[in-house]
Amino acid sequence: MSIEQQLSKAFKHNESSLQCPPSLDAQILADYEQAVSGKGRNDHMKKKAGLPKIAVIALIVAVLCGFAYGSKFLFSDSTSSLSYQFFSGDAFHLDLDKLENTRASLREVKAQLEPGEAALVYLPGIIKDMPVFGVASPHYIYDNAQWESILEERGITEQLPQSMLAGAYQFEAGTLNNPFYPYIDYDQEKIVEEMEAEKKSKNENETIWRKAEYTAMPSGISMYTSVYRNVSGSAINYSWQVYDDSVVKIDAYTSPDTEYEEYNVNGKKVHYTKNKQSLLADNGVLQSVMWMADKDGKTTIYSLESDSLDMTKETLIEAVRSLP
Repeated sequence: MSIEQQLSKAFKHNESSLQCPPSLDAQILADYEQAVSGKGRNDHMKKKAGLPKIAVIALIVAVLCGFAYGSKFLFSDSTSSLSYQFFSGDAFHLDLDKLENTRASLREVKAQLEPGEAALVYLPGIIKDMPVFGVASPHYIYDNAQWESILEERGITEQLPQSMLAGAYQFEAGTLNNPFYPYIDYDQEKIVEEMEAEKKSKNENETIWRKAEYTAMPSGISMYTSVYRNVSGSAINYSWQVYDDSVVKIDAYTSPDTEYEEYNVNGKKVHYTKNKQSLLADNGVLQSVMWMADKDGKTTIYSLESDSLDMTKETLIEAVRSLP
């Protein structure tokens, strides 16, 4: 779903488990992994594979990690190979000053990145047990044919719409990963130790950050996002998060202020969320509609997301209905 977005979406992952500290989204984020050190508490993502490093999904709405305290169940969904549960949690509520200061720090770092670059930002004390946040400047492919070719080369068989809502929203660009839950590869233990030391030697108000790898995804997971925009500038991001046939269990968390509603659209169950504390959404509010399906031996989490101020829930739901 989206880190929604929203700061989301790291997976803790060893031969039997993968856990994520957005969105995912995020997703969300994103979205994900923590090297096996014997220190993990709850394995919220389980998958048969072994990954050596941590990956962060800029946890905007969905933060995949072990924050069960004070949590409230919002919804669940599943396919033959993927189980998804979504909770709101008190640990992800930020007061207004902290929220705006965090968003400002992430914007400051993002402004210094070139397209295709990502960074890790050290912000201790924002969310418990999560001192490092990810931010990225996506590399967009604006040529429709080129983007379709990239998807085809990667084995994606989904039909890419040329437009949405009877042509009101036209294809603008595509990018690997998810702008709302950037998946960033890093060694958590090493990075946190280095950033803690650097923080002690710097001005208290100086933001500590460093560039990080943005391209690699964990084995068996891939993300693709296509952006559609109308004449007034409002945008909808259509994202596919594709999982191979290994069994995965995802527990995702969001702010307790997040709104949730379930709909039946074209015979499928879809989940609408509105996260009012998104760290990476331009205006701080991220709306998302997500659903899941099995296809070609894989499970895909689909999402339509928008941080445009004039976007409505009804428009997003109608956009789902208009998809091929």
